[in-house]
Amino acid sequence: MENLQRRIRSQGFRRRLLSRGRRTVPALALGLVLGISVLGPSGLSAISSAAGDTPVCAPGKPMVQYSGTVDTSDSKTFMYLPFKVAEGTTRVEVGYAWSELGTPRDQFDFTTLDLALRDGGVRSWTSASEGFRGWSGSNQAKLHQNQPRIFVQADSASRSYSPGPVEPGTWNVEVGVAAVSSVGAFWRVEVECFNPPVGSPPPPDPVDPTHVARPEAGWYNGDFHVHAYHSGPKGPSYPDAVLMARAAGLDFLPITEYVVGQHWKELGPIQRANPDMVIWPGREVITYYGHAIVLNETSTLEYRHGYLDKTMARIQKQAKEEGALFSIAHPMFFPGEQWEKFCRGCFFSLGDEIDWTKVDMMEVHTGPIIIPDPSRYDLTPYPIANPFTQTAIDAWVMRLRQGYRVTGVSGSDDKGTNPKEGFYGMTSTEVYATELSRAALIEAVQAGHAYVRTFGAVGLPPLGIPPSPTLEMTAVTLDGQEGMFGDTLAADGAKATVTVNNGGGQTLEIFRNDESVPVQTVPITSNPFVFRFDASRGGNEGPLGTFWRIQTRGTFLGVSVPTTVGNPIFLKGS
Repeated sequence: MENLQRRIRSQGFRRRLLSRGRRTVPALALGLVLGISVLGPSGLSAISSAAGDTPVCAPGKPMVQYSGTVDTSDSKTFMYLPFKVAEGTTRVEVGYAWSELGTPRDQFDFTTLDLALRDGGVRSWTSASEGFRGWSGSNQAKLHQNQPRIFVQADSASRSYSPGPVEPGTWNVEVGVAAVSSVGAFWRVEVECFNPPVGSPPPPDPVDPTHVARPEAGWYNGDFHVHAYHSGPKGPSYPDAVLMARAAGLDFLPITEYVVGQHWKELGPIQRANPDMVIWPGREVITYYGHAIVLNETSTLEYRHGYLDKTMARIQKQAKEEGALFSIAHPMFFPGEQWEKFCRGCFFSLGDEIDWTKVDMMEVHTGPIIIPDPSRYDLTPYPIANPFTQTAIDAWVMRLRQGYRVTGVSGSDDKGTNPKEGFYGMTSTEVYATELSRAALIEAVQAGHAYVRTFGAVGLPPLGIPPSPTLEMTAVTLDGQEGMFGDTLAADGAKATVTVNNGGGQTLEIFRNDESVPVQTVPITSNPFVFRFDASRGGNEGPLGTFWRIQTRGTFLGVSVPTTVGNPIFLKGS
């Protein structure tokens, strides 16, 4: 089929799709036989050509092309565009483009399409792992921005994609319809096959998960949300990522690339070259309804919440069964209709879908705590506090009040590409662990032995802002029980001691339960600053008992912000 130009119009296909509420097992089977997938949550979910009419991609032959339009009803759904890879093919390249069909309402009203590649035929639609060759979101292969196509071959692949044999058979280009402007968009996809000489797939070289970087107990500083080489075309190499982490005073570095796990096979040399750090592979699961951080190596996880039977609950269950930590990323980012196209799925709307007893962490702060110039968000160009931090703290406290032991952490969510906008460790989390190893960090995080430094360990030197203070809180009961951040004491009261270092001129705030106003606010007048108070049960106590937590607060660039956020100590009675 030379120069195949297939026009796929959503109106034409909508007649052939099955409504979600009427989905049945026989209907699903029929859909797969016909090459049509069933609906996702909001209209068109996936489209593909009928069986026996799939274009062939062969070296030396014209490229395969698809095109069509999308409108707002297609948002948050997926299209699958099949092509047959011919015998003798050793390299597959894919590019795509889109353009608005008119003039959108404003700068926040625009279309975004995501790209992925699958080599498993029908299995590509139904399986997370079988046939999955990579996902680059909207970061790569955009022909309308003169980006090169993505490619896969046996011995190499583009960022975010996995090298491996190019087997003949049916492959699928996956186009995720992340957002569609109010005027709709035209899209096109092109696929071309080649047969260059190729070598063998590179052997996996993962990190040693049992590596002990330092044997002594202490406070260790990390950034729980970091992107690097496989998260974008300009992402830093892993040696450069480590240099940036060291410059930020990080002791452990979770590398949470978007969706993919290719980096797990590549980080062994980085860990061996940096034995005094813990390099910790993970991923950010990107759904169109919320993002999650999964720390530890797992099998390939789903990200297509709402497509067929895919849900965040199942993603969470699989991650936990495979021994990973599960964290909610930027839970309150960009809420509401105005922002949903600007930051697709950033607001976590799946709180009722997941098992909160299996949530290990939640980002109570993400990114910069002060935005020096928010004009890009159509606001006045004067410094403001991060508008999503307090709402994230409130959401976290609500879950504590409901009885869920979720540890509050932070993450820069930095891509390592623009130090003027942010950097690794611009916010960080201090974790008290028995040693600097992955196992000890997991144990400490799950115990809540942690606090957040919203300015990290280095501050913002270009703006004259110092690092966040360091912080400790301990408590002792009358019968001698001792605890720190995250611990539960079986008593009705305790003597609490707070120690703040390098917090001069700031204030200490003491909170009880979910009360929005501090029980006590104390000026920090010395270094170190030590403050003691009596903690007792009372107030709006929940299933975890009464919990006491602390923050420090300072004013910088004329803006008052929390500089540290501590996990609570719980009093649950004898």
